[in-house]
Amino acid sequence: MRAAGGRGVWVAGLIVFGLVSLLFLEGGGLGGFFEDPLQNTPFALVEEGVRIKGALPPLDHTERGKYVSRFPNGVTAVYTYDAALQQAMENYFKRYGVPYGVFVAMDPNTGRVLASVEYSADNPRAEHLALRATYPAASIFKLVTASAAIEEKKANPETEITYHGGLYRMGPRNWIDNPKRDKLKITIADALAKSCNVAFAKIALRWLDVPTLQSYAERFQFNRAIPFELPMQVSRMEIENSERGLARTAAGFGEVGLSPLHGAMIGSAIANDGIMMSPCMIDQLSDANGTKLYECQPKIFSTVISAETAQSLREMMAMTVIKGTSRKAFRLKRRGATLRGITIGGKTGSLTGEDPPGKYSWFVGMAPLEDPEIVVAVMLINHSKWKIKASQAAREGFDAYFQGENLRKVANQ
Repeated sequence: MRAAGGRGVWVAGLIVFGLVSLLFLEGGGLGGFFEDPLQNTPFALVEEGVRIKGALPPLDHTERGKYVSRFPNGVTAVYTYDAALQQAMENYFKRYGVPYGVFVAMDPNTGRVLASVEYSADNPRAEHLALRATYPAASIFKLVTASAAIEEKKANPETEITYHGGLYRMGPRNWIDNPKRDKLKITIADALAKSCNVAFAKIALRWLDVPTLQSYAERFQFNRAIPFELPMQVSRMEIENSERGLARTAAGFGEVGLSPLHGAMIGSAIANDGIMMSPCMIDQLSDANGTKLYECQPKIFSTVISAETAQSLREMMAMTVIKGTSRKAFRLKRRGATLRGITIGGKTGSLTGEDPPGKYSWFVGMAPLEDPEIVVAVMLINHSKWKIKASQAAREGFDAYFQGENLRKVANQ
């Protein structure tokens, strides 16, 4: 099948432009016959797309709001990043001097990475923080649990859970049903908004089992490799085959690691009616003559959940911002109202972790909720004294994105 314009050839869901480029897919076996147009650059064409060999070139030159790299052999690389958003979040993390901070933004409809900001006051030389999966997923995993219960038609957002002992207590005395003591009620929608641990433990014990929860985690690409231009660590998830293991994992206390880029992909699947797109950060590569060697094309990576379940989750995530764990961060600021009229949905998470050690704060969210065009995943690590929390950083990111053209575009919808 020919690509638009007749200048390219479809190969494994991507467009590779020109005969020379086509023959230089890694493993093509013709490397001694034609000159590699990407030699002396950090890029290589492979069957799945583009791979970056070694370090990413410095992103210090912009054209039309995008970062651009030019190489001595005439090759030009254009990145998918929104330069204004990237710079705004870099400045934000520097201003607060957070021990570790990662901000990833993605277009859920295309998989294009709009920003990937990595900062560490503790370890300034740390690299690829957005791709590491050593961070505990914490309550972000509640999105998987909720997806499983709703997709399996065991419950809906208005289903009530009875409990006792407070929202956040976790133990057999709390998650085992006790009609004499379970006098409190909460809907699943409110349980997600307020991150009620005991409710999610009960959801799993009542309607799911270890194989089902494991299956839905793998639908969201836990324990699976995700192709990307840079090596991306697999987000590992293990469930102890017991009541305790199921309850704790479902509530976000299990052995579950998550990279920020993967977190953005999970949010993007929910934003995009259950469809997870392949991520990309290289928009296009062209040679000295301006001939395109490669162009990122939107590609479905996996269908995770139904559109109906995704819609339910988006509506539930709106409650996190309206009356849940992010309500304070998203109150309109006195100094401006950039986000006035823009509905945002999200999910928070917090837990103590060890690699690196500290107090972890997560936020995965999207906007505008009616037709999401940006998904953000924020992961922060603080010491005993909190610098900022992930919800606050997410708010800053949405503020930075919905400026100028992006704000006018939403206003005119």
